[in-house]
Amino acid sequence: MIKPMGRNLLAAAVLLAPAWNAGAALAAAEPPSRPNILFLFADDWAWPHASCLGDRVIKTPTFDRLVRQGVMFRNAHCAAPSCSPSRAAVLTGQWPWRLEQGANLKGYLPAKFAVYPDLLEHAGYYVGLTGKGYGPGSLGDRKRNAAGPLYKNFTDFLAQRPAGQPFCYWFGSHHPHRPYAPGCGAAHGLDPSAVQVPPYLPDCPAVRSDICDYYYNTQVFDQEECAPILAALERTGEMDNTLIVISGDNGWPFPRSKATNFDTGTHQTLAICWPAKIKGGRTVDDFVSLADLAPTFLQAAGLAIPPTMTARSLLPILLAEQSGQIDPQRDHVLTGMETHVACHPIETGDNGELAGYPRRTIVTRDFHYVRNFHPERWPGGAPEGLEKPGAQPFTFERLASDTFTALADIDASPSKAWLLLHRNEPAVQPLAAAVMDKRPARELYDLHKDPYELTNVAEDPAYARKVQELDGQLMAELKATGDPRACNDDPDRFDHYGVQRSARRQGK
Repeated sequence: MIKPMGRNLLAAAVLLAPAWNAGAALAAAEPPSRPNILFLFADDWAWPHASCLGDRVIKTPTFDRLVRQGVMFRNAHCAAPSCSPSRAAVLTGQWPWRLEQGANLKGYLPAKFAVYPDLLEHAGYYVGLTGKGYGPGSLGDRKRNAAGPLYKNFTDFLAQRPAGQPFCYWFGSHHPHRPYAPGCGAAHGLDPSAVQVPPYLPDCPAVRSDICDYYYNTQVFDQEECAPILAALERTGEMDNTLIVISGDNGWPFPRSKATNFDTGTHQTLAICWPAKIKGGRTVDDFVSLADLAPTFLQAAGLAIPPTMTARSLLPILLAEQSGQIDPQRDHVLTGMETHVACHPIETGDNGELAGYPRRTIVTRDFHYVRNFHPERWPGGAPEGLEKPGAQPFTFERLASDTFTALADIDASPSKAWLLLHRNEPAVQPLAAAVMDKRPARELYDLHKDPYELTNVAEDPAYARKVQELDGQLMAELKATGDPRACNDDPDRFDHYGVQRSARRQGK
């Protein structure tokens, strides 16, 4: 997250900084005992789905343990609500809009953008990955996944690590990504009747069961994957000097969440534990981005932070001893989005390319402001036949299993199927419209009055000054970090980075 003051100096530093040389990191002073770095990363797990956050159904003892032993961030957001750009931001410490093809789900992260695993490896760390690292984009011009070389599991990784060498390990779970076995949550003892359905989803048995299925898959990540990794770490005797991070990459896979920049698409569960250095049991209110993890890891290892990184290290917050707001400059965070599954036909030209729904937002304690750069496009993806007279009716099974049946920026699910099939019922119509209809160029949500962001007040005269203020701040920070959408430097370049409709699959 960039500082709100000194933007001109920041812009000069960012745009004129020389390319980062990994060898330069070695010049930084090395601490006496560099910490291991263990990153536990879920796929589609989001705030506030954890038992320590008050949910009555889900049980996340591993996350709860790390919260007790470390620091929990209440206002952490992913840089983009889509797997690849979110992960690219984590790896590079840069906003996705600076990463060219890396801003799109089906793109790739060009090798010219330094990633923290490579920098740590050059500095003597033993680096490894299990599961989903950067993805689902292609390798592009990289020889391996940007998150590191692949290992079968954490035990194999530790067994092959040279004695005495600090490690950096990325565990990328595929949970709780869809698809789910229908009814798996209830089958494992989760009670659909106890689920609290958020007001942007219809409260019906299909949705309640779907939420339980998501909860169960999240519990698999927490209890069956992360817990054994921590147990293996404890057996090495290195728990105290390991910087442990647990989080998810974007919003949960439900309508008006993942692949949107609403709070439910970007707000992340995040806990960080380092027993030897960090005072535990603290809750921090500072606004942070998951992109801040890259400079945090480098600084914790005693390495210099590349000047091209637009993110800021969390180490000063982690080493503080108090809760609440630590850094007064961290009073907001940015999020952005380009192309998720490429389901918006470009209306100009006939080259077969498909575009996304580009937007940028700024989130503060009081407001969430959104700029939609192409409001003429469909925010959830093209309806693709939902309203065609005489069209064959879509079945529940098809909408629940094939993302590309309709509104392809919303993962196929029972919740999506029920919402679309009942969209014309009076009680459901506003919820369906919120995910189907086109949106204005500007949106503003008063988070005190409207925490679920259901009422856009951008056109309310009472909020005119706030819209102007936040728009100015957002655009200034986007320009300072070289965002083509804000600099008018070929602003639609992200639409032409080769994302093709042929990549039609559920695994996003």
